[in-house]
Amino acid sequence: MKRRDFLRNALGTSALLGLGTASLAPRLANAFVPVGFQKTLINVMLLGGADLRYLFVPEPGSAYANKFWEARNAIYRSNAQNQLKYQTYGDVWNDLYLPTTDANGHRFGIHKRAGWLKQQFDQGHVAVISNVLGSDNRRHDQSQLIVNSGDMQASQYVYDRDGWGGRLAYAISNANAVSVTRDISVFCNGIESGNRNAKVVHANDTRNFGLSNGNANPNSANSKLARALKAYYAAKQRQVAKKRADWPYHKFLQHEAGLRRFGDDFNTRLQTVSPVQPASLQALYTAGSGNMLNSSSFGLQCANIYDSFIGADLFDMRIASMEYTGWDTHNQQKTRFETNIEDIFGTGKGLETLTQELEPLGVNADLVYTFNTDFGRQLRANGDYGTDHGRGNYMILLGRGVNGGVYGEMFPESEISGIAGQTRFDQQGADIEGLTAFDQVLGRVCDWVAPNTGAQVFPDTASGLPMVETGVDLNALFLA
Repeated sequence: MKRRDFLRNALGTSALLGLGTASLAPRLANAFVPVGFQKTLINVMLLGGADLRYLFVPEPGSAYANKFWEARNAIYRSNAQNQLKYQTYGDVWNDLYLPTTDANGHRFGIHKRAGWLKQQFDQGHVAVISNVLGSDNRRHDQSQLIVNSGDMQASQYVYDRDGWGGRLAYAISNANAVSVTRDISVFCNGIESGNRNAKVVHANDTRNFGLSNGNANPNSANSKLARALKAYYAAKQRQVAKKRADWPYHKFLQHEAGLRRFGDDFNTRLQTVSPVQPASLQALYTAGSGNMLNSSSFGLQCANIYDSFIGADLFDMRIASMEYTGWDTHNQQKTRFETNIEDIFGTGKGLETLTQELEPLGVNADLVYTFNTDFGRQLRANGDYGTDHGRGNYMILLGRGVNGGVYGEMFPESEISGIAGQTRFDQQGADIEGLTAFDQVLGRVCDWVAPNTGAQVFPDTASGLPMVETGVDLNALFLA
């Protein structure tokens, strides 16, 4: 391996290069004290357009439920076995859904494969905001850009721009966005043109973070090269004082030293607090563990989030970015959706396991999750046992500071009323009507994380004509 390739690949975080030497000043790796966390946002992007009308469904017995079943029964009856098993909506309800009621008497079903989400809802930690509009078109690329940037007017194909997570980091000032995904999302991008990752830490593999010191496998060729490089750059550092300030390699050596200190500080913290990653988190992404998620990538992200909280003060972490792919369910939606949703919200799966491991650290009281997706999906099933691209959807907020319940009309009567029997459910291509703009919800999230930041991150939320469903009080989304 060439030296330049090794240095590039050895960086646990390519985005750290944008932090600058001031942000990488040495810090003492003192023993970890699990108190004093600041409020933190974790944004989970469901890439592909998740049909959350499959996650939340109406209780049988109403006119709405009858129309829902008429329009969507093909999703559930995708093979001969299921056609026998699910002959009525009551069969589906009894087999697949858990009856749930919020404080205002909204009664509906949450899919059984999301058992932990149902538990959290019943404890008052989940807000479901109905009829939310994120993107107003049905293209994946443009819709994802709109949602990640938090800008309904985002120009197509313009990815060199700020994201709403990055804007929040700047609004807080002494904060960074931590990305635990393979690639850094536009969501994390900052406001500095030409340096979008200035306030991003890319922690996509926290147990292999920073510049290698060559200690992991001392006899390997890579370890020998790592030790040689460390000694080489240490020697070069001693030459810096003898060179002019405009010496071409001066800035490079500053970055190398800063990156090494930063990685060493974090790795020392991990060794002090959690020398071995908790087995329950390792199992989420390890083949043969017995609990590996269908998406081992999401399992690794959960483990990275845990480690990132151990180093939250080193990272200046107030925002984190996760993602789960595979929600474009044009066909076989039942199988695909259920597998995905269990990975995230299933009992003993991704987020429940992460929450249990974070509990001893004292993090959970100051943590809120937002779940966003490209767009909603159409009301009627298509011919391939799935649903096609739509617009409106539900938005989910989860956290102990959330004032749980249903916000807005979960199953609008307008969807089953029409002229001469032609309801929205009868119209090909009809989708959930967006009545609340997503930035109105997320602006309140920002204000919870850091007061008075919502209008800075989403300037339109301060306009005189906010798009909020009639009767919905978004100011009540969080507990006082």
